[in-house]
Amino acid sequence: MAATRIWSIKGRLDSVINYVTNPEKTDGGKYTDTELQALADVIDYAEDEAKTHNKVYVSGINLSPNIARDQMVMTKLQFGKTDKILAYHGYQSFLPGEVTPDQAHEIGVELARRLWGDRFQILVTTHLDKEHLHNHFCLNSVSFVDGKKFRGGSKAYWQMRAESDKICAEYGLSVIKNPGKGKNYAEWKAEHENRPTVRNQIKDELDEIIKCSYTYEQFWKILKQRGYAVKRDVKYVVLKPAFSQRYIRLKSLGKNYSEEAIRQRIIAARNGIRDLDKPKSDYNAWLNKYEPTKLHGFKALYFHYLYLFGKIRKKETPQRVSFYMRDELIKFERYQKQFRFLYDNEIETVEQLTIFKENVENKIDEMIIRRSKLYDKTDSKTEIKTINAELRELRKNLRTCNNIFIDAERIREHTEYVARLEKEANEPQKQQIKDYVIG
Repeated sequence: MAATRIWSIKGRLDSVINYVTNPEKTDGGKYTDTELQALADVIDYAEDEAKTHNKVYVSGINLSPNIARDQMVMTKLQFGKTDKILAYHGYQSFLPGEVTPDQAHEIGVELARRLWGDRFQILVTTHLDKEHLHNHFCLNSVSFVDGKKFRGGSKAYWQMRAESDKICAEYGLSVIKNPGKGKNYAEWKAEHENRPTVRNQIKDELDEIIKCSYTYEQFWKILKQRGYAVKRDVKYVVLKPAFSQRYIRLKSLGKNYSEEAIRQRIIAARNGIRDLDKPKSDYNAWLNKYEPTKLHGFKALYFHYLYLFGKIRKKETPQRVSFYMRDELIKFERYQKQFRFLYDNEIETVEQLTIFKENVENKIDEMIIRRSKLYDKTDSKTEIKTINAELRELRKNLRTCNNIFIDAERIREHTEYVARLEKEANEPQKQQIKDYVIG
């Protein structure tokens, strides 16, 4: 999740530049003035963290970081606009531990490039002095293209926030909630693609409880028995399932989940009145193109786990399995992408995954070295842009490899436990059949 702000600067231009480029905030170690000057000229913001722990994260868009103030002032003098708002100071902050310094700076530069890079001069820095990594943007208020002034205000803020959310989603990061809608972009997208979300999980469970509740108070009792925390003595009733970290307003789930709607649905269920069942979706349809008999190792493990998700959503598994797997269902898309990655790259074993990862790391190192040699060339922008795009894809593959190493073990453990739950659920049924045959 990235929080964003942008505000105008009417004082001295050099004060904000001095702040955002403060070496105590932007580097990972101590440098002399001479070393800082050399490093601040052109920064390789995507350098592999394992190579050096001493970094300075300062980048300029349409200007050179070491002479940023002078270049901004020259633009203002050229168009005769040196009064009133001199610059804009922007801010983008990430959750602690959500991004590396490299990723934070890369996202910040990409955000500035998309929003203002076609007309304005921007200095982008990443501060490492807090637990939450954050980017600062110093934006010249006058365009170097046509001399027109940047329009700030609420529109600029919302544009910045929307673009920041979009980039964060592209990088697989959490996204700020859309105000007034009670859901974030990733959740909205998941719902429109018919994928599991926390809210859909809650609604499915509420539907089940409503069907088996005879009274309104019994509904709340069963809800608490299933591990929900509930606050009813407040203006808006809120609840929090065991598989979520935050409370959700009951009314935000939709008109069928207000207190009055739940009361009426319980009465209708008690009187034998029910809505026609909706046609069931085939949640495993996308898996049909893969032949499970030809899958082995990681690919087979992920295939069977994703197939289990489909069975759970169609309620074809014991209730204990569904309850146990609630928090895992939210990770469906993550596991789906990992399965396709394994399938497309023909990876089945730990050894194959390790080799693939090492090859990606070597390619990243080679491209970073290649890119660093291009910064001093005036006609290398297109080539650098191409390399950056390839680096993003390589880093995405590297993240996927690291996630598979972690997730595969958890998937294996969950699969084994689910098998035990299903076996235990089938034992009474087998005993009943045995007794019937003998009797």
